Amino acid sequence: MKVSLYLCPVSPADEALLPLISTQLAVEERARADRFVAHDARRVFIVAHALLHHALGQLGFMAIKFALSDYGKPFLSGTSIRFSISHTEGLVAVAIAREIEIGVDVEFSRDLSDRERVAQAVFCQEEIWEMDASAEPLERFFQLWTAKEAVMKATGLGFSLPPKQISFAGHQPRLVSLPPSLGVPWEWWLESARIGNHWFALAAPSRVNGVNRIDLCPSDLIPR
Repeated sequence: MKVSLYLCPVSPADEALLPLISTQLAVEERARADRFVAHDARRVFIVAHALLHHALGQLGFMAIKFALSDYGKPFLSGTSIRFSISHTEGLVAVAIAREIEIGVDVEFSRDLSDRERVAQAVFCQEEIWEMDASAEPLERFFQLWTAKEAVMKATGLGFSLPPKQISFAGHQPRLVSLPPSLGVPWEWWLESARIGNHWFALAAPSRVNGVNRIDLCPSDLIPR
């Protein structure tokens, strides 16, 4: 089973394209976009959701309406297609899979004044020790953070799953613990990498046989 990973950069230079790109969105998504006060947040939201519609459109899904799980995760009912969406400053990502749950997270690598406080809240002690011992603690922070959030998304539980209940070890993070109801750690699959100024992670509860990466730009999301 392969995963398709769609990536699209986004910047203030794309602002003029938004009226065209937003025509991909459903009515309720456009309403959500209009509620954003910050231009940057609105722009990233529109491009991320247009990227999702584009990716699903490649599989033949048109005029898409999403259902929500009990934990607020959107999904397509009546199909084996699973997806995950993430966005951060400068980059949006969509992961698509069949018959297997998938989680993706992207984060802009930036200085955080409260990194230690956040780490204490979401990392277990062993993860904090590894981060502090790293030659680049800030990079290790984002590597662990994206890995952790990708797994949380793939479980379907999101942040209703306490982050400290899953943990990673090793230079290339591998899952070493999670609640027993979510399977055994060694059956989970994880890919983690840095792309330019961003970290990304993909996670699935069973092995994936490769990732098909598709790089797009916002102009590719304008309906033809």
